[in-house]
Amino acid sequence: MSDAVIEAPVLIVGAGPVGLALACELGWRGLPCLVVDQGDGSVVFPAGEAIFVRTMEHLRRWGIADRIHESGFPQDYQRNVVFCTRLMGYRLARFERDSAVSARAKSGQHSPEAAAYCPKVWFDPMLRDHLRSYPHVQLEYGWRLDTLEQGPEGVVAQVTEIATDRRITVRSHYLAACDGAKSSVRRALGIEFEGTFAEGHNLGIYLRAKDLLTRQPHGTASQFLTMSTRRRSSLTTVNGKDLWRLSLYVQPGEAETLDPAECVRDAFGDDLDVEIIRAQPWSGHRVVARSYRDKRVFLVGDAAHMLWPKGGFGANTGIGDAVDLGWKLAAVLAGWGGERLLESYEVERRPIGVRNVEEAASNRAADGDLPSDPLLEAPGPEGDAARKRVSDTILATRWKEWNTVGVQLGYRYANSPVIVPDGTPQPPDVPSEYVPSTWPGCRAPHAWLSPGRSTLDLFGRGFVLLRFGTARGTALALAAVRAGMPLETVDIADASIANLYAAPLVLVRPDGHVAWRGNDESGMPDSVIAQVTGTREIAAGSQQPRAQLQGA
Repeated sequence: MSDAVIEAPVLIVGAGPVGLALACELGWRGLPCLVVDQGDGSVVFPAGEAIFVRTMEHLRRWGIADRIHESGFPQDYQRNVVFCTRLMGYRLARFERDSAVSARAKSGQHSPEAAAYCPKVWFDPMLRDHLRSYPHVQLEYGWRLDTLEQGPEGVVAQVTEIATDRRITVRSHYLAACDGAKSSVRRALGIEFEGTFAEGHNLGIYLRAKDLLTRQPHGTASQFLTMSTRRRSSLTTVNGKDLWRLSLYVQPGEAETLDPAECVRDAFGDDLDVEIIRAQPWSGHRVVARSYRDKRVFLVGDAAHMLWPKGGFGANTGIGDAVDLGWKLAAVLAGWGGERLLESYEVERRPIGVRNVEEAASNRAADGDLPSDPLLEAPGPEGDAARKRVSDTILATRWKEWNTVGVQLGYRYANSPVIVPDGTPQPPDVPSEYVPSTWPGCRAPHAWLSPGRSTLDLFGRGFVLLRFGTARGTALALAAVRAGMPLETVDIADASIANLYAAPLVLVRPDGHVAWRGNDESGMPDSVIAQVTGTREIAAGSQQPRAQLQGA
């Protein structure tokens, strides 16, 4: 028998960045939830430092974007990328990138926020601290999910408090599996991944090197990539000071046989004062779950997709999942969202998972395709010529991994059942380019309404109907009232914003994506509202074709 029973509208399993982000989204919307994690919240092997612009926009909405810039990572640290023969060897190429300070100074063209650099050792505790400001959100570490059972009214989960062996029954309407790549929830549901597992094998080494920054000759960088070491490697800063993460390409089964200290010496090319904190093998995958949902259980983040850490898409994609699912759960539990809204989670987010998994895999392939030349470390003209050839290839093929504004802001929910298409062609989706658009399904564009206040600051709590010129949208607003859908109407007189939004009426969802746009209401306002709230039946065959991974 259970020692306790807890009632929670949503049970979140897993308190990594994605689970914490989903709890932030629900907490911000006033929806009670319980988050359980069998660990203690510590970060034993830091990774995932890149915080995308879109993620920063979500943090802005939750009121905590500025806390990123108050973390322990130095805000004036230049996030350059350097390719070299080895750390103490020849420089082959250098990509100049902003520090947090300079990136923020340049922000404002496409977003009120700039991409940030915040390792998990600071990012996760920041989200956790924010959660504790919501009295209706309960976060429990050391709680293990043992079983779950779904019924017509909800999910019953059996949970154990590990330290005391106390058993708890959790009754919830919905369960979100944010428990990572080895998700026990996904396995219990029998949902398989499709794609390619273990495309490559790696050894990760977490280390402290106090004099690395001052002794290496290439200047400040967030990442150093070596070309002439026995095993190609990538060295990434963790704290902008003395903590680093070294990752090496290895053969299957080789990682366990290697001496981490020797691998570090080979990558550095010199004897530096190094402390090995932790070493562990890992594999790069290109897989996406066949389904993101089973009845009342949803897969979120790494439980739904595993990808190469080439481009920083992992946690950012998962946080995008969390935001999409969060507002829809809140709408359904509030009574104005319909079942189609929950069905749209997979239809919208799975193609983005496929897109980002493929882009990360292409970055890894581009890195693996770089030529190896034994003359790279040779002095004199022959070595200079070899270094020039490889440098030209790096500059031509590798910048796209760190130039991803299109990936970050250009994704759209094409043919979603809860978005009303307008018959216009879908805009291009280019990883390195972003062109603002109000094509239905796109993120509504940023524009400054006044100093420090963006159009994005209008969106979040409910739907927003933007009106330009003489458009009224009265019938649409009345239809929203009849449906119980929260809607705020905002008039914008600025002609430049009207040109940017490209339609007299633009209906924006709580997650900031365009749900509908038009010149009039086509005499069917109730139909529009029913579709965007998921209460309208959609004709068979009108939903998006299933996204497929290459080779799947």
